[in-house]
Amino acid sequence: MTQTLNSIGQKFADSLAAAAAQADALAASRSAAQKVHVTGAGRTLTFAYEQLRNAAEYTEEHLLLQRAIRRFYRRLFLSRDSARIAKSGEELVIELTLAGYLKNDTVTVPIIETMNTLATEYFAAYAKYSKDAWTLDILAVEIERILNDDLKRSVFAQFAYDHFLQTIDQTKLFGQPIQEFEIILFAAVHRALLKSDPATIRAALLRRYQQKPNTGAYTQTNQVIDRILGSGANTDKVFRVVDRMGAPLRVLWRFIDEHENTSHLLASREQFLSAYETQITNEYRRINGRINKGIVKSVAFLIITKVLIGVAIEVPYGYWIHGMILWLPLAINLLFPPVYMVLLRVTLSLPGAANTRALTETIDDLFYRTDHALVLSQRSSKGFGTAFNLVYSFFFIAVFGSVIWGLTNLGFSPVHTLIFFIFLSTASFLGFRLSRQIRELEVVQGQQDGVTLVRDFLYIPFVVVGRWMSEKYSRINIVAMILDMVIELPLKTVLYLIRQWGAFITSKKDEL
Repeated sequence: MTQTLNSIGQKFADSLAAAAAQADALAASRSAAQKVHVTGAGRTLTFAYEQLRNAAEYTEEHLLLQRAIRRFYRRLFLSRDSARIAKSGEELVIELTLAGYLKNDTVTVPIIETMNTLATEYFAAYAKYSKDAWTLDILAVEIERILNDDLKRSVFAQFAYDHFLQTIDQTKLFGQPIQEFEIILFAAVHRALLKSDPATIRAALLRRYQQKPNTGAYTQTNQVIDRILGSGANTDKVFRVVDRMGAPLRVLWRFIDEHENTSHLLASREQFLSAYETQITNEYRRINGRINKGIVKSVAFLIITKVLIGVAIEVPYGYWIHGMILWLPLAINLLFPPVYMVLLRVTLSLPGAANTRALTETIDDLFYRTDHALVLSQRSSKGFGTAFNLVYSFFFIAVFGSVIWGLTNLGFSPVHTLIFFIFLSTASFLGFRLSRQIRELEVVQGQQDGVTLVRDFLYIPFVVVGRWMSEKYSRINIVAMILDMVIELPLKTVLYLIRQWGAFITSKKDEL
């Protein structure tokens, strides 16, 4: 094993160094520019609402700013006020600063002007195409990119894409090379390694192919992206391969994101591998904290949703059918999902020392060996025949029936029982999503003990149902829609008018 970088490692180090130099130059130019200072009422209310809104949406933390920007422009585009849209950049910065997404005095006037230009451009596209995914979503991603430009992220995404392009054998995976493989792989790398949402992936592909709303191939390119981002056998297969092979690169991304001198560390194999192993330990610790935080967010999400459903469905249903509120089913449906989430947390354990060694050895081969290759996880995909599936189905039906029998004896009506299973499935899927954070760093498959075996046996069918409901919920998030219409729209409108009135009073004082 050599002590120096191979050609791939050297190219990666050079790209990181170039990105760092470009970032420094950009920061220097912005430091000399005039900044926007935010003053105004509503900071506490705006921040508090944003926390409530984020809990109701339950999205990835790194996507929260993008979603807040999207909501702002959605309200603005619905107003059809082109004059206000053309100068909306400062208004957005004020709102994001009050909500706690941006630090005060960090956004420059030239950035505001660029935001205004983009808003005007995509509002015209919004009127032309009438597709949020092609316009509103892209605008939100591009605005966030202006506010938080991360060149290292682009370098890493390109590195991972190039690596998998060389590593994955299309003939072995599909039987023959397939069309649009490069686009599918690009989307899979973003989705599996960077946790990018469809809007971020679409925006990255449009930038990659230099497509803007005023270019001729914008429609055709978006149609191709629509097909790629949709569920398909080839898309899912490539994603699973990248996801399964991605643990070492996920740690590498976190390492790059947190170290300013990665390109220098790579020059020394011993120093880099030592720092990389420390990063693995930090990732284990971070995942443990993230899971605990995720449990709290999941419980908040379940309680908020359950309270709204209880007020909207269960209480009126109890009065209508039974002439009173059925308190026991209402209480169980409220309390059981959060308790269930906490019990699931007890069954989750972090990877051990063997997994740490495997991650370090894999990244060592990648950067310091000529014939590098990432090794596929040893998780088996062999079938077990129909007998296992039949027995499993029988036991699941037995468990399902036993629960229904128990709930009926407790006085549950069909509506209360349905709500119970909906929230059980939702909680199971949320718990599964948290457990995926551990699996994403596993190269060595963890051994199942009796507790995890029973847990998986009982809750995987509910995970499947919960995932289906989550996909439907994410498209039509009733709770989020209620919050947007009942709270956010009037709240942000009133605060905007208050700021406008304050500016008016200030101008009058200046005239005196």
